[in-house]
Amino acid sequence: MAKSVICDLVQIFKSSVSAVLPENLIKNSIKFNASNQQLTVFRENYNLKNRNVYVIGFGKAVQNMAIEMETILGSKIKHGIISIPVGSCTHNSMNNNMFYYEGAKNNLPDSNAEKTAKKVKDIISKLNENDLLIVLVSGGGSALLPLPKGPITLVEKTRLIKDLGNSGADISELNTVRKSISDLKGGQLAIKAQPAEVISLILSDIVGDPLDFIASGPTTENLDSPLKTFDIINKYKLQNNLPESIKKVLKYSYNSHPFPSTKVKNYLIGSNRLSIEAALNEARNLNYVPVELSNAVTGKVSEVANQYVQLTKVFCEYLNGKLSSRDLREQTENLKIPGIKPDFVDNISSMYLKGKDICFVLGGEITVDVKGTGKGGRNQQLALEFSNYIHNIKEYFKDFEIYILCAGTDGIDGPTDAAGAIGHLDLVTNSHYLDIDVNKYLNDNDSYNFYDKYSNGDFHVVTGHTNTNVMDIHLIIVKRK
Repeated sequence: MAKSVICDLVQIFKSSVSAVLPENLIKNSIKFNASNQQLTVFRENYNLKNRNVYVIGFGKAVQNMAIEMETILGSKIKHGIISIPVGSCTHNSMNNNMFYYEGAKNNLPDSNAEKTAKKVKDIISKLNENDLLIVLVSGGGSALLPLPKGPITLVEKTRLIKDLGNSGADISELNTVRKSISDLKGGQLAIKAQPAEVISLILSDIVGDPLDFIASGPTTENLDSPLKTFDIINKYKLQNNLPESIKKVLKYSYNSHPFPSTKVKNYLIGSNRLSIEAALNEARNLNYVPVELSNAVTGKVSEVANQYVQLTKVFCEYLNGKLSSRDLREQTENLKIPGIKPDFVDNISSMYLKGKDICFVLGGEITVDVKGTGKGGRNQQLALEFSNYIHNIKEYFKDFEIYILCAGTDGIDGPTDAAGAIGHLDLVTNSHYLDIDVNKYLNDNDSYNFYDKYSNGDFHVVTGHTNTNVMDIHLIIVKRK
């Protein structure tokens, strides 16, 4: 086992996180000229003379976004409310009008986050046409701004979302449902802030960066009908357990006020693409040949793990001279990895790769069909599934060492203290020597406890809250023996 490779993987991952630190993204997108009271967001200007500025934020990354806004705007901020994850508050505000509230433990909506959401609603409902509302949004914002439409309770809403997630609903489906039963999501925040002007600064945590789905689109127009939510609920056969309160809201839900398109401006300031670029650069600095494959990976963990193993197998056959460049391209195109870029073949050659180690870089967000009662997250499950699949065909990798790192850029993987985990070609073999049954842990969705037992947790990726969130990074290293 090459410890240096493990260190390299962690360093590459940390570099991908550093590239999307919120304070840097805000610095790069916001400027304020105090002399003429002009705020510039990218290339657009806003005159703040004789105007009150309000700041609200919700998500895993907004604390440092808000801190930087305090530095930039100072006393121009009349009032601010920032909703951040439990255990992440590290800031004593310089502005007596800025308040930071914790909630949503383990990224699950709770009463504390709901209380903060009520405070947000109260503030924005009192704004006038001379006010400017700056909204800071990042991944995790859905859990940190939970305010169900009455008479739905938070328990009822949370149970439905959990049941959908456990049934395999993807992030888009979950957000569609959230928007339809929420009082601030799906554009409602922007509507309730009228007649004020609204600027939203968004850090994406969704494949493709659809602004209407990030944190369930609080400042973007909701074009989904309640019927779409019914379709999703029916798809996963949850209609018979639906509370009457949710049925009532979906039946009679409509927007009585049109979305104020001319008064709302949404800006995307960061995404998974930036993380991938940084990972590629760091891999190159560590003398790997970096290969960007996709920033749009979605799907079920077991399917993605299998496709990653097939990708690795095909590439190793190419490195061993068993496949031509044409064969490599054709077989890569046949893989079912969303967003895969077969044109990477055009940028490499067997001569260029001779004697060098490879680092594949992918990004996205996958889902787990939860069938067991164990503890874990999608990234730990993916690393373990990959290790199990590749073990079953390890005869194809006699000339290579194979490693994979899967981790969330937010530093949180499921309800655990790990960002993810590292898998490798010999993990299952080593587990057998330790009398650890990998399949038992996989079947029980207990990847966290597997890694906790295996090598005393050394293969967990632990960063703590990173205060950012742009989905997940997956790194696969192919090292020659």
